[in-house]
Amino acid sequence: MRKILNTILVIGSILFASCENYTEEERLIPIIGETDLTTPITKQQSEQAILVEDFTGWNCPNCPGGTEVLETEMGKYGERLVVSAVHTGSFARPSSENNNLDFRTPYGDELKQTFNITSYPAILINRQATAITSIGDWAAKIAEKLASTSHNFNISLGAEILEGKNILVSTKIDVLSAINSELSLTLYVTESGIEGIQNVASEHQLYTFKHVLRENPLKDMPLAASFKQGDVIEKNYLITGSDKWVKENCAVVVMITDNATGEVLQVNEIEL
Repeated sequence: MRKILNTILVIGSILFASCENYTEEERLIPIIGETDLTTPITKQQSEQAILVEDFTGWNCPNCPGGTEVLETEMGKYGERLVVSAVHTGSFARPSSENNNLDFRTPYGDELKQTFNITSYPAILINRQATAITSIGDWAAKIAEKLASTSHNFNISLGAEILEGKNILVSTKIDVLSAINSELSLTLYVTESGIEGIQNVASEHQLYTFKHVLRENPLKDMPLAASFKQGDVIEKNYLITGSDKWVKENCAVVVMITDNATGEVLQVNEIEL
């Protein structure tokens, strides 16, 4: 009996000592991903929006022309059109000519591979299977998609920068129509107002980059397998930030995707 008691005391001492190795601050380090932390919802949504992901690079001479088209369309449609610039491929490789500015991300490279992006500029609209490479078609394709996409969800958002660099995002999803599909949420950060060098019609010029996809996305966070009209889903997430970003120039893009098809069903963004 004495041996058993001694063994218990030794184990308890070891466990207590191991707990003492962690400071109170370390015990409170938030886990990246879904969290119980919340922030107030400040960005409501009441209309169907679409996502345009623009595959580009600083050394792509034709890409600024595509960017101009998208800026015009954003002015036309406002919050119904969410744009992110995905810098990937050979045109995005850093060089001394652009002060080694590197906007590439593993997630951007993954999207390039998944959707077989081989020509630049190219856009994906709501991540449908085929990229659109003719800039002259972009405006019509955007209008067509806005007119044809079913409005089944609203995503309302809140976001704040916590002490340090992490970003807390609260989401409220209102279900407007019954859906029997397994859906997920993807969140990522974009940054605007970045000064650098861009190849514009084969001439390197000072340029302001906007809506640049940044690293550390939260991908395919599960929602549910079926949804009833009137359902409300509230979830909160922590995204890893970076000291390289100017947080005041950043936005968080949040999209609902269909797990079976990969298509984006609704999207919203909120500035930090």
